[in-house]
Amino acid sequence: MITPDQAWGWASFKSQGGPTYAGGAGWRRYTDFLISKMPEFGAVDLDYVEIPYDHYIVDDWPDRRTHIYDSGTALEKLVSDGTPVPVVASYGMTSGFTPAEGVSAPMVYYDPTHPPDKAQIAGKILVFQTAQYPDPPYTNSFLDNFTLTDYEWRSPGKWAPLFTPPHMSVTSSYHSRWVWSQLNGFAAIGIKGHAAGMVVVYDLSPGAAFALAQRSVYTPDGKAGLGAVYVNCPTLTLDRVNGAKVLVDAKAGKTATLTLSARFERNTGKAIIAYLPGKNYGTPLDEQILLATHTDAMSLIEENGGLGMLGIMSYFHHIPQSARPRTLIFYFDCRHFMPGGEASWPQFDYYTIHPERLKPIVATLGMEHMGGRQTIEIGPDRNDYVYSSELPENGGVITSLMDVYNNNIWLVEAIAKAATDNHWPRVDVKAGNVEPGVNGGFQGSVKSPMNKGRAYKIPGVGLAGDWPGGWTQTFAQLDTEAGPHGFDKEYFVQQVAGLSQLAGELMLVKLIVIDLGWGELKSALIHLPDSAFVRHEEAATLRHTLVDQYVAAFRKVEGAANGDGKSTLKELTANISKWVVPDSQAELRILVDTQISKLS
Repeated sequence: MITPDQAWGWASFKSQGGPTYAGGAGWRRYTDFLISKMPEFGAVDLDYVEIPYDHYIVDDWPDRRTHIYDSGTALEKLVSDGTPVPVVASYGMTSGFTPAEGVSAPMVYYDPTHPPDKAQIAGKILVFQTAQYPDPPYTNSFLDNFTLTDYEWRSPGKWAPLFTPPHMSVTSSYHSRWVWSQLNGFAAIGIKGHAAGMVVVYDLSPGAAFALAQRSVYTPDGKAGLGAVYVNCPTLTLDRVNGAKVLVDAKAGKTATLTLSARFERNTGKAIIAYLPGKNYGTPLDEQILLATHTDAMSLIEENGGLGMLGIMSYFHHIPQSARPRTLIFYFDCRHFMPGGEASWPQFDYYTIHPERLKPIVATLGMEHMGGRQTIEIGPDRNDYVYSSELPENGGVITSLMDVYNNNIWLVEAIAKAATDNHWPRVDVKAGNVEPGVNGGFQGSVKSPMNKGRAYKIPGVGLAGDWPGGWTQTFAQLDTEAGPHGFDKEYFVQQVAGLSQLAGELMLVKLIVIDLGWGELKSALIHLPDSAFVRHEEAATLRHTLVDQYVAAFRKVEGAANGDGKSTLKELTANISKWVVPDSQAELRILVDTQISKLS
């Protein structure tokens, strides 16, 4: 396994180049490093996809003074009613630009209870204040994004309560995500109303808000893609301290001057594919595991999955090719922070271009956001932005959110074993809303496009360290706004070790064990309503018995006793026939018969 010092060296190199937006100088430096290291670790047959796009650029890296009004080098400036705002936190990505002298106009405050109409917005600087959390009860969408939800498994330690937004003194991730998620909705209002510019005041401390960036899309329909026409509505964002006076001025209709120096530039990113050959590489017998990450974003933690992939590649290079049962593919994508993310650039997906190359892939493993320490907001006004003092297992590091596709028992248990064996702290495993979690509650999903299994309908798992915390800020490299050493090299190596074990398990597991049909059958049984049972009053007991029979069949197959597994599945079918009303039997029979046929 790579050492913590080796991980620190790689992270230091990457941090020195700053943001790695696709096609940019920092990205080229980073990807050149990845490409140069891979042959050293046994990678062969590198392939590439070139991806042109209109890259929105604000040249603030590496000079923090570009955000400070009186620095003489500010690129982002706001003067409100004649008073300069000392520090501008950030800007709306793709929002456009102003002349050097800025844009001056009266401000209009957007009151959501009495919103201004289009005529009142046109030609003005529209000012928003982010909303507070809504009152409960919460929708599943809110729970899924802004609270801790139920899970398939999670590591021991101290955790905040489920289904309620965690306090910022515990983690800044959820509240930061809530705040910044409102920007796209604000942009749509400003664009529709033909605003001259926009200001968004985030309910965030100065440290949390500084240089916070996200992939907003300033087009009339909010969609990106090659040739998209962007609307010029230059947008600045402020923290709650620097934004306080601006809100007062906007409500009074005072005039402001907004300056944002930015440009669009046609750049070309590049996806990279590399292979670490297994024993059957290059033959029809080859089976492959696809590992994936992205290489583009603004900070060290947000896009250091490529370093994690190097760590895994380095480990398996020590094992002879003849002893590697399956080939490992390493997919370094670069569409994550292109406007709109991967979904806006589907034509450049490697396996959309080469669908035939999906055929030998039997499982996937994704990774992103690795090794970060947890940031929090504390103090009387929550304006002290610092690292958590908790132990890693209690939340001192960002949570390793693990996505599972689908809720296959073996996949969940493999993650739990990898975490335990490698002393990997702070792991939370979720399969999405396919079944209740271990506590019987709503099970959220992990927002990780790096688990390519979901897109390709292949069994898979994916790591996404919780975000944004301190990890979507331009200057959050080895150090962040919370202080020095935001990268925990020990945690990073524990993650690489756990992921390496998972890759090894996926190289060895019999494919029938991770077959997606097991999860589909499990979900169908668990979701049977009481009304689907002949004896409604016994529904809970009968459902539990059916699930137990399913588990017993799975365990037989897991132990290579396929004949016994078939017999148990047939017993399950017999009980379905006796206990489930005829109208609800058809789907279950198909799912069970499908698994039986795969065991023949």
